[in-house]
Amino acid sequence: MKNQLMPLLGLFVTSAIIGIGESRVHPSQHRGKDGVAQLVNDKAVWDAPAIQARADSNPVSNRFLSDKTEKFAVNGTGIPLVDFDVGESYAGLLPISDNENERDNLFFWFFPASDEKNRKRREITIFLNGGPGCSSLYGLFQENGPFIWRPGTQKPVRNPWSWHHLTDVVWIDQPVTVGFSTGNVTIHNEDELAQQFMGFWKNFVDKFRMQGYKVYIAGESYGGYYGSYISNHFIDANDTEYYNLRGLMLLNGQISNIDIHQQVVAEAFVQQNYNLMSFGDRMMDTIRNVSDRCGYREYLNKYYTYPPAGPQPALGPWAEKSNGAVGYKEGCELWMSIYRESILENPCFNIYNIQDHCPSLPNPIDETNYFQREDVKNAIHVPLEAKWNLCIDTAFVTEDGSNPPSHRELPKVIDKTQNVMLVQGASDFVIPANGILLAVQNMTWGGKMGFQSKPVSPFYVPRWGWGHHRGEYYGGDLAERSGVLGTTHHERGLTVVVLTSAGHGAAYQAGTATFRNLEKLLGRIDSLSEPGPFTLPQLRDIPQLEKPLGKGTYPIPWVVAGH
Repeated sequence: MKNQLMPLLGLFVTSAIIGIGESRVHPSQHRGKDGVAQLVNDKAVWDAPAIQARADSNPVSNRFLSDKTEKFAVNGTGIPLVDFDVGESYAGLLPISDNENERDNLFFWFFPASDEKNRKRREITIFLNGGPGCSSLYGLFQENGPFIWRPGTQKPVRNPWSWHHLTDVVWIDQPVTVGFSTGNVTIHNEDELAQQFMGFWKNFVDKFRMQGYKVYIAGESYGGYYGSYISNHFIDANDTEYYNLRGLMLLNGQISNIDIHQQVVAEAFVQQNYNLMSFGDRMMDTIRNVSDRCGYREYLNKYYTYPPAGPQPALGPWAEKSNGAVGYKEGCELWMSIYRESILENPCFNIYNIQDHCPSLPNPIDETNYFQREDVKNAIHVPLEAKWNLCIDTAFVTEDGSNPPSHRELPKVIDKTQNVMLVQGASDFVIPANGILLAVQNMTWGGKMGFQSKPVSPFYVPRWGWGHHRGEYYGGDLAERSGVLGTTHHERGLTVVVLTSAGHGAAYQAGTATFRNLEKLLGRIDSLSEPGPFTLPQLRDIPQLEKPLGKGTYPIPWVVAGH
């Protein structure tokens, strides 16, 4: 029943592009002329963040520029509508094999690390949006790239929480035909997708002379499948010259089936978020009755425990087989019933972030057809005849026939790398955090099943410099939260983080939090619960909270109370 979830995962990116989701940007970008003038006067006492003040007269050297890469070089001052220098980057198409007649290509946009110390590290992070079939240019432009153009804003701004401040990062449109990638759809499953990606990656490494580089992979949403399977194939290659995998991070990533991710935890999600999903008594009685009759509550209370109660059955009491196919028993599609009722009661209800509200802000990428512009295509070396789509539903020949990665691929990646992170937004109703945590309790790695101890540790996001004195202000264009923003836990090479400040798009809604998670993935910090500063040079002296921080702010486990 996994396939019922796939359209929703692709729809998240589409929804974000058309304006569903909050926009957390500097207030001057949403004010009228008088309000802006007042803010300009107020802001005069603040300095711009150091990371945003690179002088054009002293540019960072183009360390990856060579005869092989010259045709991919992007003019940092020539990106349409971006009125600042984004620095060194490279974009274009590379084939998925070394066959001289290869017609299938993947599109990439590569940004070397901006920080001087981080530029010396031989490492790169791959970022993949999900879908299946959604372009990673969404992630670059509206989540974690060097410049961000959020809904309701007039132009792109620098992103102080861009991942390229920590490491080399490449955003890749894949599989073939997704985004600006070109060719023919030929794949049927994730193994074939990973083989396609491996061929591209070898060409990328050769082109940019990255042999032996440490590789980290980050996948969002359906990228839980992408990242797990690609990582597994990197490991199987046993070739550290090209596929030197050192870690994997999944952001709101799908790792199990729809029953575990949605149906089993639906009643608990409503109860846990009753202030935002406050149904009347009649609907609440219906939810409780369906959960009881179909066995969801009993299943959750039995298996969502620490340590785990044992293997979870492959077929739950809510399912039945008919003519060889597995489906829901009549009246047992609880998650969909809740979704439909939520929309009826609140037309602004957003399943990707239940904290969201109307009005939706217009998204400039959609409103301006930005990626269809000839000057944009020229800037990033895309053929003018190429047609960019945010998401397509034809990434596979039919449907993805792969098993959930929690069965085999993800445990293997944990065991081999000892560095896997599952980062989940608490306000995500498409893949609720409890559904991820329930799936983890049915997963075996490191010789044991699930987490043995209940997650209670605080997830700490460092103070980043907000203040009312000269020199203390950082990241004003994309102000973000700090402090204890969730719950985290680590055992046997697996780290789980639940963010209270985010929904399905963790990198979109919690830039500082995901920046901190990347620091952990890359080995810059040892713990997500220690109140230490960010590792960027200009943030290392910012005073932090003192210990003890207390417990995490997302309760785990959350089972249905009173029944």
